[in-house]
Amino acid sequence: MRLFFTNHEFYYQGGSHPHIPFLCNEQMELLDVPNTYLRYIAIERGRTRSVKTWRTYGMLLYEFFGFLEANNLKWDEIVPSHIAAWRNSMLARGCKRSSINQRLRGTFSFYKWAFREKLIQFLPFSNEEISVKKSPGFFAHLEFNHGRYLANELTMQTYSPIPKFLAIQKSIQFCDQLTPRRLRLMGYLMLLTGMRREETAELRYIVVPNPAGHDSKKQLPMQIGGKLSPTKGGKERVVMLPYDLAVALNDYFIFERSKLAKKFKRKYGYESEKFFLSSTGEEISSDGITSAFKKLSDRCGIKCHPHMLRHTFGTYELLRMSRNRDQSLALLWVKERMGHSSMQTTEKYIHATDLIEHDAVDGYQFDICEALRNGN
Repeated sequence: MRLFFTNHEFYYQGGSHPHIPFLCNEQMELLDVPNTYLRYIAIERGRTRSVKTWRTYGMLLYEFFGFLEANNLKWDEIVPSHIAAWRNSMLARGCKRSSINQRLRGTFSFYKWAFREKLIQFLPFSNEEISVKKSPGFFAHLEFNHGRYLANELTMQTYSPIPKFLAIQKSIQFCDQLTPRRLRLMGYLMLLTGMRREETAELRYIVVPNPAGHDSKKQLPMQIGGKLSPTKGGKERVVMLPYDLAVALNDYFIFERSKLAKKFKRKYGYESEKFFLSSTGEEISSDGITSAFKKLSDRCGIKCHPHMLRHTFGTYELLRMSRNRDQSLALLWVKERMGHSSMQTTEKYIHATDLIEHDAVDGYQFDICEALRNGN
């Protein structure tokens, strides 16, 4: 089984569509049905704009169809025992249960699509009703299922870990060592707003507010998502920029990015919309951010990946907001700032806040902004 990706020369329905995954068997023959599904995900579905998400779908179908090919199985003759065998083989290889479930859910989505398209007559799996025992959430009174859910019988039970975060001084120490300056700004942007790695790399300069004329004691709203600046799932939300962060971003835009943007335009003939550009004028990828974080972690001894800064924001911000308002309202605030689709995701930070010395929360944003100012 082989996995490839289209380039700019791939035209479909009158337009160029690069980065779409497609599968070939060992004889280099295209697999029509899974490739049609992958085109549907990337082009027709409309909700899945992220190239990273396309790659994820491509990788999981690559693994599943590789398993089918290795065992001389046809995709449209699969029964639950075949999927269970694939699941068990992943478990035997040491794959995490959460990763296995992600691959299973992706495969189930493919079969549901095939069923809707009348390519198969039955689904090779079924759902069962289960009872979930857990402490009631703050919005349990709004749930009408009374703790009962439909779960796929082939998925595995998982346990949600407490989000890993850094103490504020550790996070400042790490971000201060990020170089060059644009990478340092990226670190502080994730730490102070909870933005995801991909959202930071894809940030468009048009949405970044100019702090001129604003009250230095107040935060500036920045709207991302939709057609403005890419977010997970394309959902729109407002993140709040502390004044000092907005000033630092504006300085970078005026004194550094303007020069880098000229390099990009000379090379490609058009203007980049992305806020952060490399020293050669190239657009910065999310993988590039991860690589830089890993190199610094290995060098300085502080283990930190980009998502850990997001977790740090979520943990400290929830505890800070809980000081002055009901915890349910604090959860809503953090949920909206971080772009969570489910309140259950936000509630995980409640347990993380138990690990923080509450005195450390007072003025945590001030401490971060002070470090940001001193480092400029």
